[in-house]
Amino acid sequence: MKSKRLDRRAFLRLGTLTAAGAALAACAPPKPQIVERTVEVTVPAQVQEKQVVVTATPAPPAQVTLRAAMWDSAEVEPMETEILKAFYEQFPHITVNIEFNPEAYDDKLITGLAAGNAPDVFLWWNYPKLIALGGLEDLTPYVEGPRGVDLNMYYDQVLSYARVGRFLSGLPKDFTPRAYFYNKKLFDEAGVPYPTNNWTWDDLVTIAAQLTKGEGTDKQYGFYNYIGSYPLQGYVWSNGGDFISPDGTKASGYLDSEATIEAVEWYVDLHLRHHLSPTTMEEGTLGGATEMFINNKLAIFDNGRWPQSQFKSVEGLEFGTVLPPKCSYTGNLVTVIHLACWCMNPASPYKFNEAWELLKWEAGPLAQKVRTEAGWAIPAIPSVVEELGLLNDPIDKTWFEAVPHATVKPCFTRSAVYWQADEDLTVALEQAFLGKKSVAQALAEAVPLMDGKLGVLA
Repeated sequence: MKSKRLDRRAFLRLGTLTAAGAALAACAPPKPQIVERTVEVTVPAQVQEKQVVVTATPAPPAQVTLRAAMWDSAEVEPMETEILKAFYEQFPHITVNIEFNPEAYDDKLITGLAAGNAPDVFLWWNYPKLIALGGLEDLTPYVEGPRGVDLNMYYDQVLSYARVGRFLSGLPKDFTPRAYFYNKKLFDEAGVPYPTNNWTWDDLVTIAAQLTKGEGTDKQYGFYNYIGSYPLQGYVWSNGGDFISPDGTKASGYLDSEATIEAVEWYVDLHLRHHLSPTTMEEGTLGGATEMFINNKLAIFDNGRWPQSQFKSVEGLEFGTVLPPKCSYTGNLVTVIHLACWCMNPASPYKFNEAWELLKWEAGPLAQKVRTEAGWAIPAIPSVVEELGLLNDPIDKTWFEAVPHATVKPCFTRSAVYWQADEDLTVALEQAFLGKKSVAQALAEAVPLMDGKLGVLA
């Protein structure tokens, strides 16, 4: 099934997808057909008469320069240079210019695609949005073509985040599930056993309460609440709820369901009723979660793997990782994944050959191994995980133990306009966290607002 194309009226209703996106959608390319370069050799008649066997030597391919864009800073350039060394040995006619764009990356890329001067390959995450704008190449025919790849080498749960229907948006660069960091020093001082992978929401409340103490600048917290919806999804899913429908067309019946309200109430109560996490004002004094954790002011918090390398570099900081707790009401655990994929510009003149080879390489085993060994990421390829012995590492193994629990795809993967609707959800969550409205009231008021935005593509 081909991705759904928008008519002009539906496209205009996308609103904040920007004018640049509108121009981009207007020039969406046709479905690609993989082509192979061939070399024709003409054998002179006099040579044929002498029955001399001629072996044709193809002319070397023309030099090609590819552009690749990523949102990382130039700090990663040595690592990317190392990744490309073996690529250049295999494809000496290709030169790759990597563009590092840590500021306003999304806007720059969309503008470049609309203007026709975007990179050949690039990192991306919000796949439905670019698909709606005609800014992503479906990689399915490339994967299935003569120079394809075996998608079975990736974790199924990770690769599924890159699929929108049958449209394959990209191949994984790296990923991280959400799991918990815990400060061993604070646990030891309080005489509290470390959490295990079988702990529950009730256990979290009990442990966080035991590790919350002090006043003012000496305050120590047991937990850290995020107000944003993305980290909250896992708790809601674990209780059988959701923010929007599976097809991404409405919030009614989902955001205002008993299961969703119950999960959000439990999460908000950690802060509002149990006082286990800092207020916004206290956080301004103590710093964010990472800083508080390093300074022994925070015992437990959930996150992706990103700060782990920093934690390892802090002298005297002893920490562990553990899976998120299971829902005490259902006994289930569903976690959230963050994923970055290498994607292809539909307008690249090299997409059938060199750009595809580069994309495969950047998402392949060698590249993921280099990034992992540099401490920058964890691989989305199980064979690389095994080769590097990451399952034997007491800290790293948690990230891979979390993968089988990523059984629900995030809300943003279901709709090109989800993040516009999410603005209303964020306001509702803020009101609930501040105690201005009950969770049920805040979510109920957000439902019709979200329905109006999600329904634009229905």
